[in-house]
Amino acid sequence: MVSSVSSPAPAAFLFDMDHTLINNDCDVSWKEFLMREELAPADSMAKADFFFRQYQQGRLDVPAFLRFQLAEFAGRTQAAMNRLARRHFEAVVRPRIYVRGRRIVARALASGRPVALLTATNVVVARPLAKALGIPHLLGTRLELRAGRFTGSISGLYSGGTGKVQHAEKFCRQIGVELAQATYYGDSLADVPMLETVGFPVVVNPGQELRKIAEARGWKLLRFAAIEGSAPRACC
Repeated sequence: MVSSVSSPAPAAFLFDMDHTLINNDCDVSWKEFLMREELAPADSMAKADFFFRQYQQGRLDVPAFLRFQLAEFAGRTQAAMNRLARRHFEAVVRPRIYVRGRRIVARALASGRPVALLTATNVVVARPLAKALGIPHLLGTRLELRAGRFTGSISGLYSGGTGKVQHAEKFCRQIGVELAQATYYGDSLADVPMLETVGFPVVVNPGQELRKIAEARGWKLLRFAAIEGSAPRACC
């Protein structure tokens, strides 16, 4: 006899950004974009690579990274940085959206349950992707403003690592959902604290170490490959 009991569904959907919904690291590509715009120093990519290696190894010097990453915000207005962020998105990020990632987000939105983009990246850089995918809630690192201009510092909690969990907990309290009822899609070792906390962890395109953890704990594994910049367009 076939059981009529259906599997529980997530009460909320939380998605990481880089290498989960997009085949890109926005912190790195943002610096590269600013260099092309002659707004960042010539040695920026070497420094970006240095911090990216730290991140991959799970030992990111967060204060030093934020000083470097947000340097070009200092003294500039929201309007100016929003324009740059939209140009960065159109030139770099939009073509690298995972086809399957967009479809999964669309299904999550169609479910009527809360959907959020949860990323360590600052909200100015992340917002264009959230808008493009129709994700209504953006949980990311917020930036400090004084007299209408960015200071180059963050406002509140950095949303990477365990900070991401705190952002997720606050969001879930606001919508009346327990994290144990939510799903989270993530790709890196830095996402393990989030993956451990939710009731429906999903690992996307993991490296070898995260794959081992996921397999040992029975977490769902997905592989995204095709990106929109290379995918054939549907004719109808």
